[in-house]
Amino acid sequence: MRYFCLMLAILFLSMPVHAVEQAEDDVSRKMIEQVQEAAAGLVSIECDFRQVKHLSMLQSEMVSEGKMYYKAGMLRWEYVAPYDYVFILSGGNAIIESSGKTEIIPVKSSRMFQQITDIMMDSVTGKCLSDGEDFSVSMHAGERCWIARLVPRKKELRQFFDCINLCIDTEERIVTSVEMIEKGGDRTVITMNNIKKNPDIDDSLFDAE
Repeated sequence: MRYFCLMLAILFLSMPVHAVEQAEDDVSRKMIEQVQEAAAGLVSIECDFRQVKHLSMLQSEMVSEGKMYYKAGMLRWEYVAPYDYVFILSGGNAIIESSGKTEIIPVKSSRMFQQITDIMMDSVTGKCLSDGEDFSVSMHAGERCWIARLVPRKKELRQFFDCINLCIDTEERIVTSVEMIEKGGDRTVITMNNIKKNPDIDDSLFDAE
């Protein structure tokens, strides 16, 4: 459960969507085309993030911060506050580093794990904005960004989420914030800051320590 939710958070942080329902109007279709065009030129991404977990039952918030790196099919998601926690996807493995310990999990060890990982790797740059069976998606222009609303189609995803809202920068055409609304009313908002497109990233960041 912990790994699944973490992977879903990474999945929607830095891409528009893996499986998108074809837009019914010209405006939405043009939005999708422009996001695809921008994503085609992405080789690597680096950014800071702030994650806020809103707990409906306790009426409280849990705030954490960190950095995200993506390069050529490799992904590093690193929490730096209020605790240290690292999640890496590289070479067919998920690497988890916490409390001085390292755990390496073969992605193929679980059908669900592999399914979510495939979506993450296919979608992290937004290059595969296309029709599919994972989500029903609608897009519209908001006051400050384009909004994509994702409603899960697959049973596995519907067990965790009611919907996911993405805010896409109108100039850079990449996701700048994600709101995940869970079953039961809890929601998580992830905001990306200091986004760098195509920076030089050392491969060693994607190795186990």
